[in-house]
Amino acid sequence: MRIIAGTKRGKKLAEKVDKTTRPTTDRVRENVFNVLVNMVSLQGAKVLDLFAGSGAYGLEAFSRGAAEVIFNDRGLQAVDVIKKNCRMVGCDAVILNLDFKLALEKLKSKKFDIIFLDPPYESDFIPTALGIIAKQNMLSGDGIIVIESGKELEIPSLKSKTYGRAWLYFVNPNLQLHK
Repeated sequence: MRIIAGTKRGKKLAEKVDKTTRPTTDRVRENVFNVLVNMVSLQGAKVLDLFAGSGAYGLEAFSRGAAEVIFNDRGLQAVDVIKKNCRMVGCDAVILNLDFKLALEKLKSKKFDIIFLDPPYESDFIPTALGIIAKQNMLSGDGIIVIESGKELEIPSLKSKTYGRAWLYFVNPNLQLHK
């Protein structure tokens, strides 16, 4: 796994190796950012990587100009890997080790330009996370929520794509647009 583009391009990232973490492949992440750059500015963006795993999504955003990145993962091994990866690329970030609901509660006064939701594929966390984010109005007006899921979801999205087992959705509840 590596940083695809930006100021830290080519930097290798450590991966968390256990049964509960499925790192997003470079190919999928590259495609996510190819779509994302046409939807929202990464320069100066405030980013939340809620189910961070290795932190690859948030670190890619940092490399491409994000001003602030907050990582959260409830797994201690994942948090250790995120810290290591942040040190390797020089990213001074807030790293939380909380259940996603507690993390969203703690961050409820913040507004994000990009929120990455990439929970374990077998979980049903996405509807709950989207509900909390919407209720707490955590997304900036033209911000984007990027969802990676292991199954097709019935959610309104600006764009959706599939890459192998990965279903990707680009969502902004403030814009009433659909696929």
